Amino acid sequence: MLPIGITVLIITLTVLAAIRYHGNSNDGSTPAAKITPPTANTTTDSSSSRLPTTDIFGNRLETPADPGGVPLPQEPMLRPNPNRPDYLTAAPARMQWQRGWGGAALPISGSDGPTTIAAGVASGFADTPQGAALAACDAIARALSAPEELWRSVVHQRFLSGGAALTDRLASSRLETLDPATYVVVPEGIRVLPGYQPDFAVVQIAVRATGGWAYANWPMAWSDGDWRVRVPDDIESLWASAVPVTSLAEFGSWKGISL
Repeated sequence: MLPIGITVLIITLTVLAAIRYHGNSNDGSTPAAKITPPTANTTTDSSSSRLPTTDIFGNRLETPADPGGVPLPQEPMLRPNPNRPDYLTAAPARMQWQRGWGGAALPISGSDGPTTIAAGVASGFADTPQGAALAACDAIARALSAPEELWRSVVHQRFLSGGAALTDRLASSRLETLDPATYVVVPEGIRVLPGYQPDFAVVQIAVRATGGWAYANWPMAWSDGDWRVRVPDDIESLWASAVPVTSLAEFGSWKGISL
């Protein structure tokens, strides 16, 4: 049983919060309570992947040859139509989750990016709500799961602001959690808040938690031709408790391949 007492830095650690508070239970069915260097890859086909596997909750993960992930060929014409009513929750086309370092779930789509994965860092996310959400999930996953010689590059390239204070805080979180990549799971729900603009988006990512689910807010800014995590001036706000919810009706499911 893991020790009690963790607040959420990133949505992945929401899973840890639930496990640490209530014991190592993966079914999320307990009563409601307080929720506390690889080579560069360019767009290619996933046919070289090995047999799929799962995260700790049984969600499907594709198994690429490279643990840093393999991009898919991009077909922008398959992106969700902005006029559809569920545009801000709709999954991108050919959505899949790949098994990264240590079992981490890395998001890959065939319509909204990433287009390139180089030295462990993914880039080339579309200027769409789906691209913003993919970039948020990707940055979070790689910051926790990438090997020691790579994760700092992820933070430097995929997070805006924060500087040494953010790096030190993340380093501490990685050290405090045994095998953190294990808890980088496929989200239960994703949505982009109304008010989305091509240069800014707030992504909410929900995961399992005791009594239901919990989500965290991730501000994303379009900077230098890509989506990046806009680190708040108060870095400690990233360690705030996740918000519990009892329904995912207002979230979209991004779990499987979406054609």
